[in-house]
Amino acid sequence: MDLQTREVSPVLSESDLALIDVMQEDPRAPWAQIGQTIGVSAPTARRRWERLQADDSAWVTTHVGWNSGVVTAIVAVQCRPGAVETVIEAFVTHPRVVTIAEITGDHDLMLTVLVPDVHELRRFLRLGLTSHADVARMRTMLVTRMFLDGSHWRSGFGASSRQVEARDGSTSPAAPLSPALAKAISILERNGRAPSSELASALGVSEAHARRFVHRAVRSGHIVQRIDVQLEQPRWPYSLVLWMVVPAGRLYAAAARISERQSVRACAALAGGSANLYVVVWLSSLAEAPEVEMQIVQDADVRVVERSIMLHYSKRMGHVFDGSQRRTGHVPWVDGAAT
Repeated sequence: MDLQTREVSPVLSESDLALIDVMQEDPRAPWAQIGQTIGVSAPTARRRWERLQADDSAWVTTHVGWNSGVVTAIVAVQCRPGAVETVIEAFVTHPRVVTIAEITGDHDLMLTVLVPDVHELRRFLRLGLTSHADVARMRTMLVTRMFLDGSHWRSGFGASSRQVEARDGSTSPAAPLSPALAKAISILERNGRAPSSELASALGVSEAHARRFVHRAVRSGHIVQRIDVQLEQPRWPYSLVLWMVVPAGRLYAAAARISERQSVRACAALAGGSANLYVVVWLSSLAEAPEVEMQIVQDADVRVVERSIMLHYSKRMGHVFDGSQRRTGHVPWVDGAAT
């Protein structure tokens, strides 16, 4: 893991957020296209982005996609008294644990785990997580459908708007991660805007073919790319997590309605637990939480079974943060050996 010391990032301006919104549409878009959309020259758009990167205010996050056959689990962990930091330290460098968040409520931590198959998930839970002396209890739920993730998020300051549709219950057969896809993700994990020449060299193809390959992988959901912003920012400093029960026949319609809200950051269908719908909402203040929850559950058949506030990310989709919310490194998913 590459660890560096960085200064605390400045507040994002409206022009910064407009640039970020445009880049969310396609983080690898040419600077001329990005600049034209926000009304500046290509060099100006590039300089603005390079400043945001240098300040660690924003960056491109790339990870294996939800449609690539991977298994996604959300694991709520209760630690032994006084052992939260010990558990975080034990798993923050684990490549398959892509997100670690401290939360309020009955559990101390919420982990997002991405593994190639259920066999590796079972191995991780039995030999990695539950065998840790400071893990007292855990609850595991599998994500069956990701309706909305961080790549759909828009601040509202740009010209683009997110498009979210309810999907039916059909699924494509899961397939092993191909060597070509793994190579592309490995490069893009480190640099989301890596030159096509670098991708072409790794894949053994032409630059044009490499560009098409990545474009198709992103469009098909085998690769997810998004722009992430600093944790320490005043516009949306809090995250509300809701675990809900929705009748199976209304799950997709409810998810589509909830996902239309500007402040909703993530929305996923779950299996294997008491809840079948999971939502993360960004808040500008804690006082908003009751009103936001009321609006989300306005349908009489949507019921919240548990709620939490995220207190801190130690890791978010592979990127590691310190206690002051500064990004300190990245743990690659592809290069990590199964543990």
